[in-house]
Amino acid sequence: MANLIGDIEWYRGDSYPLELTIKNKETKVIIDLTGYAFSLTVDTLQDPPDDTTQVFEVPGVLDIDPTLGRVSFTPTVLQTAIDAKGYFYDVQMTDSSGNIRTIVKNKWKILQDITK
Repeated sequence: MANLIGDIEWYRGDSYPLELTIKNKETKVIIDLTGYAFSLTVDTLQDPPDDTTQVFEVPGVLDIDPTLGRVSFTPTVLQTAIDAKGYFYDVQMTDSSGNIRTIVKNKWKILQDITK
């Protein structure tokens, strides 16, 4: 249901928005996000059995006009100031009825920065 994004490479300590436009997978039509909530979770494991290996979670922020289908996630400096190595992430969408759907799942690589 999302415009699929692949692996993410993120410099250690960066804090800028990751933006997605949510579309119907088959029709490619933008989805009205009124009443939806989103979260992006980064974990050390690709298929964790529980949340004990979770590194951080970022709530999604909808565009001021939810009919445009845009949501952004902005990790903080503290969240991304972690070991430079490979992690995994997913994005979950919750509708107004409480139904949850994972719309993206892929790799998240933290790259070593120079400026401290």
